[in-house]
Amino acid sequence: MYSIDDLKTFVVIAETGGVTAAARRLGVSPATVSHRLAKLEAVLHLTLFHRNSRVLLLSTEGQVFFERVQPILADLSQAERDACSRISELSGNLRVTMSPWILSRFILPALPQFRCTHPQLTIEFLAVDRYVPLVAEGQDCGIRVGQLEDSALVARKLCDNHRIICCAPAFLDAHGPFAEVDALFDAPWVSLPWQRRLAVKDAKGRRRDVTVHSTISVSNSDMLTDCAVQGLGLVIKSRLAVQSELLDGRLVEVMPDILWQPSAPIWFVFAPEARATQKTKLFGELAQSAFANAMI
Repeated sequence: MYSIDDLKTFVVIAETGGVTAAARRLGVSPATVSHRLAKLEAVLHLTLFHRNSRVLLLSTEGQVFFERVQPILADLSQAERDACSRISELSGNLRVTMSPWILSRFILPALPQFRCTHPQLTIEFLAVDRYVPLVAEGQDCGIRVGQLEDSALVARKLCDNHRIICCAPAFLDAHGPFAEVDALFDAPWVSLPWQRRLAVKDAKGRRRDVTVHSTISVSNSDMLTDCAVQGLGLVIKSRLAVQSELLDGRLVEVMPDILWQPSAPIWFVFAPEARATQKTKLFGELAQSAFANAMI
């Protein structure tokens, strides 16, 4: 699925005639612009531009798409300005905990509009990968990954997700192929401190508990992704956390379906006493919207 940013990038490329010029206007890298365009064309199954060494020219299909999308985005921008001009009564402080990759990849992109609509509300994010007991640490709500065990919390499922093993293509070339479980776990790994023991399926589909050869340990999930992209080892990641890297080829999945229990849904959680607070309710709606188009 493509995003609003992908559509905006397409329109700017059409208006400026090139990737580099579009990147300057948008304030992003040319690689980001190229990635967004490639994703949009892949989803639409269309060639939107004819390419030569100097400029990009709209194809016939691209011209039709541009003429329909440009006014829609203009209307959307006007709607955002209208929403931001309204006075909001929501105020106070909201404390939310979640993994760093959820904050950076899903919540922060949706936060400017939320802040614009609710300028009186302050938000404190506790972005950590460890388990955070909400009440004990004074958190109003949180976003959690995996199977839930704390029945005292109210939980709303945001989307499905599962964990995978992945690495950089160069690492796979140097250490692969990984056709058997033993070869997989003889290779170097990068892990979070609690990821060194894994449950996998053996050749007969039975559970096997193994200890990985962790050569590098990091303290949070975003650092784990960075290490994997740099080719430093195999990692276990939520697919949603690395979907961009998988899409553009910076990471590749290794031995799909080898993990014993890969399912790791995304949940919005809060204590029962927080159910009636408007700020918790509205942040839950923000989280639901942020994951609405998530693909696994």
